[in-house]
Parts: sequence; C-alpha cells; structure tokens
Amino acid sequence: MRLLGRTSEDPGALTRVSGGPAGTAVQPAVPPAVPVAPDLEPGTPVPTRLQRLAAVVDRARRGRGGRNVRKWLETIGMSLMVFGLVCIVLGWYGAAHSAYQYQEIPYLISGGLLGVALVIGGGVLVRCAWSMRQVEEDRRNALAIVRSVDRLERILRSLDEARRAEQEERSL
Repeated sequence: MRLLGRTSEDPGALTRVSGGPAGTAVQPAVPPAVPVAPDLEPGTPVPTRLQRLAAVVDRARRGRGGRNVRKWLETIGMSLMVFGLVCIVLGWYGAAHSAYQYQEIPYLISGGLLGVALVIGGGVLVRCAWSMRQVEEDRRNALAIVRSVDRLERILRSLDEARRAEQEERSL
C-alpha cells in the first residue's frame, strides 16, 4: 500500500512520488558534518548522552548556587509581618492615648490599615516560600522513587537474564 510516497514494507524509506520510475529511492540531503566529541562513539546509548547533555546544561547555568529565593521570601515575609504588627500596636497606642476622636482616625488609618496590609503581604510571601519548599520536597521524593524503580528494573532484568541463561544451559 502506498501512502504519501511511502510503502508499508519499509516505513522509513523515502521514495519518489512523481517523476521517475516508481520505487526509486530519493537520496536524502546529506546533513553537514557534525563534529563528534572524541569520547563519544556513534553507538553511545541514549541515557549516557542525556546525562552528558544535563551535565553541560548544569555547567552553563551560572550564579544559581549562591541565591536561595525561598530563604529570601521567608526572611522578607517574616520581617514584613513583624513590622506590620509593630505598626498596628503603634496605631492602637496613638489612638488610645489621644483626647479627641478626630485625632484617633489618622492613627487607625496609618497604623492599623498599613499594619494589616503588611501582615497580609508578609503572610503571602511566607506562604509562597512554604509552597516552594513543598515543590522541592516533592521533586526530591519523585527522584527517589524514579531511582528506586530504575534499580528494581535493573535487578529484574538481571534476574531474567540469569533465568534465561539457566534455561538455555538446561536445554543444551
């Protein structure tokens, strides 16, 4: 069966759709020569190549080691919350010790509302830091599970290969 110039016998082979006799193979364009690293052989397994790619990408990222965004968020959030509570207390103190009601309102607005806004903003930052910590922990746990499954898979493969070798010895 022919479908878009390909035959069902060899799905990877390119054939000419029009012009020229049917079934003649089209020569694919030769890609430019890609320099191969001396330590890589053409038959290097994919996981090894991916590990080397990951190592190169990690080396390309600079400056991430010294910054811990989660710690900064926690520190700034806690500071904002403390400063907000101080503003609330100062606003209350100013309003409580004034003789007239018209003098209390500026204290409540400047101290109370600003303090509440700072406490809420600090709480949001602390919550973001906590969420980032949860994500990091989930990633570590997922990586540990993947490594365990990979180890189990290798053990099962080796047991299967040993069982097959044992069966071949018995059949001979």
